[in-house]
Amino acid sequence: MMKASASTPAAGDVLDVVGIGIGPFNLSLAALLAEAGYGHAVFLERKPRFSWHPGMLLEGTTLQVPFLADLVSLVAPTSRFSFLNYLQAHDRLYKFYFFENFHIPRREYDHYCQWVSGQLSSLRFGSEVVRVEVADGCYRVTTRTADGESIYHARNLVLGTGTQPWMPACLQALTQRLPGKVMHTADYAHRFDVSGKQRVLVLGSGQSAAEVVQALLGKQFDDEDVPQFELNWFTRAAGFLPMEYSKLGLEHFTPDYTAYFHGLPQDVKDRVVPRQGLFYKGISFKTISDIYDCLYHRSTCGAPLPVNLRTFSELHHVEPTVDGRLDAQFMHQQTGQSFSIEVDAIIAGSGYRQTLPAFLDGLSDRLHYDEKKRLKIDAEYHVSHLGPGQIFMQNGELHTHGIGAPDLGLGAWRAARIANQVAGRELYRLPSRVAFQAFGAGDTSSASPTPTTSHQEIEAL
Repeated sequence: MMKASASTPAAGDVLDVVGIGIGPFNLSLAALLAEAGYGHAVFLERKPRFSWHPGMLLEGTTLQVPFLADLVSLVAPTSRFSFLNYLQAHDRLYKFYFFENFHIPRREYDHYCQWVSGQLSSLRFGSEVVRVEVADGCYRVTTRTADGESIYHARNLVLGTGTQPWMPACLQALTQRLPGKVMHTADYAHRFDVSGKQRVLVLGSGQSAAEVVQALLGKQFDDEDVPQFELNWFTRAAGFLPMEYSKLGLEHFTPDYTAYFHGLPQDVKDRVVPRQGLFYKGISFKTISDIYDCLYHRSTCGAPLPVNLRTFSELHHVEPTVDGRLDAQFMHQQTGQSFSIEVDAIIAGSGYRQTLPAFLDGLSDRLHYDEKKRLKIDAEYHVSHLGPGQIFMQNGELHTHGIGAPDLGLGAWRAARIANQVAGRELYRLPSRVAFQAFGAGDTSSASPTPTTSHQEIEAL
């Protein structure tokens, strides 16, 4: 479709929307547009097929949100692309019924997304976007494929490139030099090999780090209960703490809270988000419990336990040693004492960060940024810029819309909101209010109150 040509496109060749990146959020948008019979869209992805965090599809791991946070159900529960319909298509509906668990296996969610992607003609895998520019009153998107270059013209763009694994500065260079010894948790499943390693270090106290620790505990002893390596789990945080998962706490992942948060002054937003880490960065109660129970059972009868857990321990430097090990140097944040440990491998659960892809360089003089060089994004997910058309953002708006930006539970709602704007009509009816609590001062009726934030409220946040 529209093979490489710089000529002015005919009116019929201009798409209403090109989506860049096919993760769960743009896949949700593609599915919702297809469900509504809206066919003027194309979605581009450099990978050869859909895959969702393949390095963390570990045995026994589950989503941290209920299955209703699929691609469509929270705005279109009767859609043919729902998770329940996926189960029916694979003769698994009764199995799921007896499973009696809202939190589905992560591998199954990935397979579900692959099933949906296989039904959508708007998806173009193996298409790496290399350039986006404005030409002839629309966006011209150039892709590189196995067959050469292709060009798409669109009135609107939807950016769904998501976030990328982030590593501390002292580890970044080592991941390139020593990929088998230093890696992000995102690469654990397909890169880590425990053989020949006597001491392993896991960094971080989020869910990913905890799941890697749990997986390593399962590999630590051989069939004769002889330990194969020592496992160290260090974090700079105050503890290996559980994620906030109370029912009223979860209302921070609603359209209501998103609307409230967006209306706050930016300096307030920048103070609030770092204080909300346990809403989305902690460890599930079950994972903590399973790890503790494993440690308890292994320590019975005075058995030696080759596992070390440390908090308030911030990594400052890592130096390869002459014998091929890694000297990891820490500072204890409360005592101020320095200490070091030599290990054979480091797996960093250091999170993800959003960076603007290089293909947007052609639009850099059109995009509007805030004082911290972040994109300005309005309440409707439009990126502020000098036209033409509209640019929408999916999962790059943490600084403007709050902690719900990466949450799967808000994915279908945000996609439906974008779909309605792309189509210029209401393809999907969206609720006016879903939360029991009001987040703004003095408002009890509106889902998106205009905030009047006092100093006392800011401190309470």
